[in-house]
Amino acid sequence: MVLEYQKHNLVRQISSASLNAIYKRPDGVAYPVVTNYADVVLTWQPNATDTSFVGVGRLEIRVTFGDVVGKSTRILTIVEDALVDGIVEPPEPPAQEWLNKVLAALAELDIDEINNLLNLTYNLLNNNYDLLNTTHNLVEDTRENLYRRTGILLNHLHPIETASAPDMISRRAAITFNNIANGNNVVIGMITYTFVTALGSPAANNVQVLIQDTLRNTVKTLARAIRGIDDEMNIAYGTGTDPNPICTAYWTSQRFSIGSTTVKAGESLFLLERAENVTSAIPLSSTATAIISDFTRSAYSRYILSGNVSGSGGANSVRGPLHTILPINSVVIGGQGGELYTTAYDCHLITLCRQSDTSEKELDLYISNDEETFTRIQRSTPVGSNTSAESLHIHIQMRQARVPAGYGLYICMGSDGTSSNAYCDLKVFLSPVPCPSYT
Repeated sequence: MVLEYQKHNLVRQISSASLNAIYKRPDGVAYPVVTNYADVVLTWQPNATDTSFVGVGRLEIRVTFGDVVGKSTRILTIVEDALVDGIVEPPEPPAQEWLNKVLAALAELDIDEINNLLNLTYNLLNNNYDLLNTTHNLVEDTRENLYRRTGILLNHLHPIETASAPDMISRRAAITFNNIANGNNVVIGMITYTFVTALGSPAANNVQVLIQDTLRNTVKTLARAIRGIDDEMNIAYGTGTDPNPICTAYWTSQRFSIGSTTVKAGESLFLLERAENVTSAIPLSSTATAIISDFTRSAYSRYILSGNVSGSGGANSVRGPLHTILPINSVVIGGQGGELYTTAYDCHLITLCRQSDTSEKELDLYISNDEETFTRIQRSTPVGSNTSAESLHIHIQMRQARVPAGYGLYICMGSDGTSSNAYCDLKVFLSPVPCPSYT
């Protein structure tokens, strides 16, 4: 039998490339066979050794160029018994004839085509798997949307208490960080939050918070840990710690107030108690460099008119700094004691509880989802200057200024007064956005 194999065009152009053949006999023994290459044709003349065993063998052509070896598809070979003259033997059974046909059919199969069909089948299976995963995710998203819409509808009919800022039902606290080092901690109730440079496996009632690239990002991560947000790369929870059973926490970099106590602008946690009408003390401490305002009840948010200056001709109407009323993500469905699903609210009423003087005042409202870009949603609402009595309550109707889900609400005030210590005590009321506005 003579087998001819013509080199690939690329091989014909490389004089240093060589061709050879490896033959694997039907008995499983493989070895190089003697070939002849001439006129771009490789010829193999099987000898007695090559045909000494009956059955199906394989031949592989190899192209060698330097350290690179290219291999052809395997070529099936069939060696059959030769007829012996003068010897009478019974004919082969039908099974052998069928086997010979099978072997002949196998010799004609295109291995590459079969491999492509197998790959196609494998890819189709993978595509089906991806489709199943997509369907699963769609079901989960649908469940989530139904839950949110149901909650929005219920809370639209029965507005939740946390939509007023502040209220005297649940206490609030604050902690402003100046520096956080490895090993520092924050203790809230029975839960200890430890700042680390590498996460481990915290014990029960302990949480590890990975120190981030900036102080701000570290404080944001601590706020997420207190709320029980899943973040395996940055937070490791011990048993019974996600979320904190006593309070929720939200980051803000703007100043805010707890009653008459002003928390200066910085990297702060705005802490809000989950339970209502509870009087037992809530431990709050930290070994980090920080300023702490303990948990207390407050019925108003005090804005100090530090933008006032002395002078005339309108010089005293300079606006003061932004002041946080509701931190980012802090208006949630179900109140702070339930699932923390943020929702959109309309600011429809501001009540002026008291003021330190009778100067004319104006109030601006802003929203932001990052505290870097602020959008004004209400401009120059008059606060009033008729009295400074303790029992003063002036209701300021808003024009449905909307706070989108995931945003914070901020105020900025100015007056025609001259005292930089003058103040207004305010309370803001919000109502859930009606369901039809959601998509």
